[in-house]
Amino acid sequence: MPIQLTPEQEQRIQAIVNAGAYPSPQAALDAAVVAVELAAASGFEGSQRDLEDLLLEGVASGELSEEEFWESVDRDTNEMLASYKTVPRA
Repeated sequence: MPIQLTPEQEQRIQAIVNAGAYPSPQAALDAAVVAVELAAASGFEGSQRDLEDLLLEGVASGELSEEEFWESVDRDTNEMLASYKTVPRA
């Protein structure tokens, strides 16, 4: 399925690649798709802002190996899900 990015989207992805967070635009897009999948996962109640904050935190945290990155995503997501599950619902 071909997808056309806007010029702004292309610039944002290229900025992430230029910062060294990913080796290529394709790798950055693959990570974005995974992030969207996580956000849409059953039980995830975070907002778009929560997701953006996590992504920005990851980009700003310095260079990680791919394994370290995905471990941190898993850890942070699990912590976020656990905190939402323990909040009393009205």
